[in-house]
Amino acid sequence: MRDVDVNFYLDWVSERRQELSHLGYEVSSRTDEDIVHIYLNLQKRLVEPKPRQIHRSKEFQCPAELQQGLSCIESAIRNGDDLTPYLSRLIKRADYDDPLLNHWGIHHLHLGARVDSDHFVERTGPLLFVRFDSKCAYLINIFSHGAWAMQDMIRILHENWPESIESYRLNGVIGLARSVSDQDVKVLRRKNINTFVEIGPNIVYAPIGGGAASSGISVDVVRQADYIKDQLESMEQVVVENIEKIADKAREKGIMLPDKPRFELKEQDGRSYAVEVHTKIGVPL
Repeated sequence: MRDVDVNFYLDWVSERRQELSHLGYEVSSRTDEDIVHIYLNLQKRLVEPKPRQIHRSKEFQCPAELQQGLSCIESAIRNGDDLTPYLSRLIKRADYDDPLLNHWGIHHLHLGARVDSDHFVERTGPLLFVRFDSKCAYLINIFSHGAWAMQDMIRILHENWPESIESYRLNGVIGLARSVSDQDVKVLRRKNINTFVEIGPNIVYAPIGGGAASSGISVDVVRQADYIKDQLESMEQVVVENIEKIADKAREKGIMLPDKPRFELKEQDGRSYAVEVHTKIGVPL
């Protein structure tokens, strides 16, 4: 039996470390676990550039002075353009946890029409609050800066597009034991405590953004990190258990695997491959 040298998890982490560094984040001193969390958290905080349909709530109103900025955002959403210039400048911080996004899955965008020297639009007091999924952008409304704990945003989502958040509704729950105010939500978030939102009798929602762990990081990120590690370890096992078959296939092509082959994880065109570093034999995973 050959002694296979393989660690796809470290390979994956190394690629993400380089990617984050290329984007300008200082991550050289971060642990492997930190890198995974930072990378996945960044993916959650960004908005994937892809064309989406725009839906405005029936409550939606935009002040005249912000109409130009709103038009720019809506055009970018329809075209699938990068929305990063409209996000908070806190996107520059690799380790920032966005409480509004983590708890309720809602982004806030600035409505400036002029782009500053750092490629972000001019900051505005009122902000556009919007929830994205893979196909649609649900424009909740424009609220003042600091409306992070306004439960009325969940009510608007429920009354305008209940099907879009149906999976987060708690079936069979008639109500909360005690009412939770917006101020309660704000205080509890500071302690990384998740809260349910009661819209009315028999209408209660769990955290639409997945919620936050006790550290403040997104629960979705923690779950994704665990899933990725499990998947990569399963891929490693496939290589180890099939190493002799891989060696036989290589031999048919006139290539001899070393006694201690070293496989690395490579990704190309959305597919993953195990590539032996000495012979360059690639194995689809």
